[in-house]
Amino acid sequence: MREVVITDVRYRMTLTAIWSLGKKGIAITAVEFEDSSPQERLGFYSKYVTHCRIVPNPKDDEILFINGLMTIGKDIYSRTGEKPVLIVTGSKSMAVVTKSFEKLLPYYEFNIVDEDTYYNANNTYKLSEVANMVKVPFPNTTFLQDDETIFRMSKRIQFPVVIKYREGEKLTLKAHERYKIVHRPEEFVNVYTMMHEIQPKPLVQEYIKGAGYGVSVVFDQKQRPVEIFCHRRIREYPVSGGPSTFCESIWDERMVAYAIRLLEALKWTGFAMVEFKGDLKGDLRLMEINPRFWGSMPLSLIAGCDMPFAYYKSVMALKTKHLGFTQFRNRYRLHSKMQYLFQDILSVRGYLKRNRYNPSILFIFIRDLLNPNVKDGLFRWTDPQPGIMYIRNAVLGHSKRE
Repeated sequence: MREVVITDVRYRMTLTAIWSLGKKGIAITAVEFEDSSPQERLGFYSKYVTHCRIVPNPKDDEILFINGLMTIGKDIYSRTGEKPVLIVTGSKSMAVVTKSFEKLLPYYEFNIVDEDTYYNANNTYKLSEVANMVKVPFPNTTFLQDDETIFRMSKRIQFPVVIKYREGEKLTLKAHERYKIVHRPEEFVNVYTMMHEIQPKPLVQEYIKGAGYGVSVVFDQKQRPVEIFCHRRIREYPVSGGPSTFCESIWDERMVAYAIRLLEALKWTGFAMVEFKGDLKGDLRLMEINPRFWGSMPLSLIAGCDMPFAYYKSVMALKTKHLGFTQFRNRYRLHSKMQYLFQDILSVRGYLKRNRYNPSILFIFIRDLLNPNVKDGLFRWTDPQPGIMYIRNAVLGHSKRE
């Protein structure tokens, strides 16, 4: 089987691909940036990783980063006689690869969208246009007009609202730093002014109440879904809207239909996670697309949905049975639960404070903690070292999360 090159192995969700493919005997080359510390390179500590390589950080020099990947691909080809499969997991790495993927084609096999498609998925305003075109519900959205002051804008909108950067991932911010929820006009003026200075004309959206959901997919080279997985966020950290700390596998046909319709319109290929918020039995709104690996990805593997291997097979054009999307429901276990223990502990204080220290919040957390059916998304007894290093880094304040 072809060797696999996996980038950005400092992120915990990257371990999902390492575990999935490593257990199948596929040789893995883990890639991380030169400016990361040895302790941050979580994937380097996995027993399933065959080779470890470092490359320049694309934030500093995109050309040197691509050249580094080309060198790794050349080396593997000269050693094995075959081009390796490339899996890009980080947002900055993905953005650079989408711009330069033609340079990598002689050295790798991969399914990755082009720069324009990536931009349309990653830009909130462009995504809203595509969503409206294919009739996927999107929050009411406005932005600062050319002849309008921020103060005047604050007088024409209804609160609460969410202020979002148009391209939050370009700013290399953490998920909860890419938007702000505001409740009053005076607060709006201050927050919008600050965000406007960082990235011009952020969008203003209606605030959508309800739970967070995700539809994760792998699309093949012909833009067809070869794997679909749904999850519900139960807890997150920060509680105002950060990555999942506790989540559950579900299935919702309407939500899946929205996600597939949207991604087909974008002519998608490779990984994506489409985020929604609202009520599965009522109003549901598209929030964003994560066009790279997402934090809750380990849940899919826990539930029996092997997305990294589905990607590997799609890249290699291995025989895959193409199904109507409704049939994907039976391919994994519903109500599987996953917890990132360290962050879930941190989330409890936020939920207690938000709910006026209702003791039931603590009881629910303890119940989940003692439930043997709840699996940790990071720690594996069969491969413990990456999880140990992540907790060490988190305690010391050096963890890297997207």
